[in-house]
Amino acid sequence: MKQSAKSRALLGNLAEADLRLLRIFVVIVESGGLAAAELRLNIGRSVISRHLKDLETRLGVRLCERGRAGFALTDEGATVLDATRRLLAQVEGFRREVASLHSGMRGEFRLAVFDKFVTNPDCRLDRCIAVFAEDAPAVRFDVHVSSMTDMEKGLLEGRFQVGIHPFHRASESLLTVPLFAERMSVYAAPTHALLADGVMPDDETLRNAEFVGLGYHSPNMEHFRRIGLEPAAHAYDQEATVLLLLSGRYLGFLPDHYAASFVEAGRLVRVPSAIFQYRCDWCASMARTPPPGRIARHFMTRLREAHADRMPAELPGALTDG
Repeated sequence: MKQSAKSRALLGNLAEADLRLLRIFVVIVESGGLAAAELRLNIGRSVISRHLKDLETRLGVRLCERGRAGFALTDEGATVLDATRRLLAQVEGFRREVASLHSGMRGEFRLAVFDKFVTNPDCRLDRCIAVFAEDAPAVRFDVHVSSMTDMEKGLLEGRFQVGIHPFHRASESLLTVPLFAERMSVYAAPTHALLADGVMPDDETLRNAEFVGLGYHSPNMEHFRRIGLEPAAHAYDQEATVLLLLSGRYLGFLPDHYAASFVEAGRLVRVPSAIFQYRCDWCASMARTPPPGRIARHFMTRLREAHADRMPAELPGALTDG
């Protein structure tokens, strides 16, 4: 599509008014339409509609379809949305950095974490937060539980400043440091057929059993590939894995610390095996570009100090800052 003169003007001269229109556009999308955005923006639908039309005029593209058929982003709107989120995150990061030059660390710190880790005794994230809060009492925490895919995307877009997650692959776009580890073991419900005679199955028997595996790129998936097995069912978080295990049909891998309460309650049984277990390393990541701000750097330093004796110095294939 050929750029209009107004579109070129916006790209060359971004004003505060344009940022306001872009922020309104993001709220509209996140709310699912103009009507739903009224409450969040506290302005009337006709005013919101006018702001959206002004933005479309400035950009020279139609951002969304709205009407009786409902609200939907156009392809151009999806592109503008991604670019806007990155832009607003960088603007906010710039403001935080400049403010910190005069009054210490303050503002919002957006932390993303993967689920099911707080029961791990080697995880010292809570201690790190306590120490960091003493260092920077004016910083407000904003913690999100996120999938690994959304976490990486959020880090690169600037929606998150630091992410805590299982290490599954190296990324040239992320600065990654090791934190702690957890052991993943095989678990099954006491009602599973392989446990009926009270004797634990051997590795050969386990190889022929039906397993549940995580349905996304993860250390769990990599382990299935290493041992040459294909899951018979997929789950998309540990809670879903437990649900399938409790059915009595499947075996599956869980972190020992997370499974402990289910074992104590008699709802799951750990199946010992030298082959069907693995270690999952957890790490912290920041985006390399734009460079992480002062708050994120300081939090990462506290993370490293808190976990200095928990993990080896390096993760296989991870790109660190040395």
